[in-house]
Amino acid sequence: MSSSVPELKRVLKLPTVIFIAIGFTIGGGVFVFTGIVFKITGPALPLAYGLAVIPVFISMMPLAMLGSAIPATGANYRYPSRMVSPGLAFVGVWVYAWAAFFGQIPLYALGCAEYARALMPSVPSVPLAIGLVTFFYIINLLGIKLAARIQGILVIVLVSALIYFAYCGTIVIDAANFDSMMQKGPSNLMLGTALLTFTYFGANDIIELGGEIVNPSRVIPQAFFIALPAVMLLYLAVAASTVGALPGSVLNNAAEPLLRVARETTSNSGFVFFTLGGAVLALITTLNALFIIGTKSLLMIARDKLVPVKLGQLNQRFGTPHVFLTLAWLLAVLGIVSGFSLNTLASYAALGGMIIFLPVMVASIRLPTLYPEHYENAGFRLKGFWLWFCPIVGTLLMVFFSLIILTDLKSAWKIGWFMAFVASGIIYYHWRKRYLARKGIHIAALIGEQL
Repeated sequence: MSSSVPELKRVLKLPTVIFIAIGFTIGGGVFVFTGIVFKITGPALPLAYGLAVIPVFISMMPLAMLGSAIPATGANYRYPSRMVSPGLAFVGVWVYAWAAFFGQIPLYALGCAEYARALMPSVPSVPLAIGLVTFFYIINLLGIKLAARIQGILVIVLVSALIYFAYCGTIVIDAANFDSMMQKGPSNLMLGTALLTFTYFGANDIIELGGEIVNPSRVIPQAFFIALPAVMLLYLAVAASTVGALPGSVLNNAAEPLLRVARETTSNSGFVFFTLGGAVLALITTLNALFIIGTKSLLMIARDKLVPVKLGQLNQRFGTPHVFLTLAWLLAVLGIVSGFSLNTLASYAALGGMIIFLPVMVASIRLPTLYPEHYENAGFRLKGFWLWFCPIVGTLLMVFFSLIILTDLKSAWKIGWFMAFVASGIIYYHWRKRYLARKGIHIAALIGEQL
């Protein structure tokens, strides 16, 4: 029913995939949520970071298994479209792609520009944001290998900045700041832990790159098992330094606790390094990763003819999806200059990602039945109790996140627009399905089709 899968080059090795995973995971969340959660948990902040990784790690295990058993480009679409529902898989990608390109990428680009303006106040933020988006568009247009190499360099600098921050905070730690660690109570600790789970997501998207990873059956689970613990150790070090360096009364009154600690514990040049190498690069590495990963499921949708096949063409010289990348760049620039609420659109993108994530959890449960040979030959697989427990944890996490985001939208009008956004994907899917049926192409045949 479909044409051959676009021939993407397998050029990504384990270190590169780890850098992509770390860069996608360490976003602006650690800078935003550290201060928010400190006000909830108090000195128990490091404990909350340590606990938060547990449910995320458990929910990643089904993805590691799927990526090991059946590596696939655009896996977040491919798995549910073959094992659960083509319509559900399409709508999730539809919502995520439109909102991410028009909202999430512009939000990160403008965020980077605002941090940079703290050091270069004369530079206007909008042109700087457009310049950032254009730079990463061109880099990704020239090939994933180049984009991944740049990601690796950026992540090394980012990790170095966070380690530098943690070191500077550690040498002035006052043990008294950790007294009465549970002063806010276990309920606040659990709330803070729940919020911090947001800061660990991102590595899950490396399964999108299955068609471009060398030896993906081995590399994908290994990248999960290395990236998440590495990020956890960084977060624990940052959290411990934040709590220990300054009294709680000072941190509670700080607009940006991490920047306040950095101002107090680092030199002027060190503060510039942390601001640019930490806060700015945390956003930039996520921005680059969105370009690296964001078009993969769209390629597979084009392969299945759910959008015009020409949109999924690859550049003959560089092997990159130049049409989709160009559309992403155009939407991002429009988002930057639109003046719309990019926070709302970024929330829509997060919800779209959850629409995709839930059927992927179902797909992991169905894997042994639908693809028994692939399951048995997987380098990493879940068995028995774990085959059910891990996807259930992942599903509960996604439901929890969805409720938090919907609650944060506050306005019934904004929630209504999101539902209209989803409805537009459903309407388009059914129109396209009927259109293809008239040509003798039946989307229902995707279920059970070999991956």
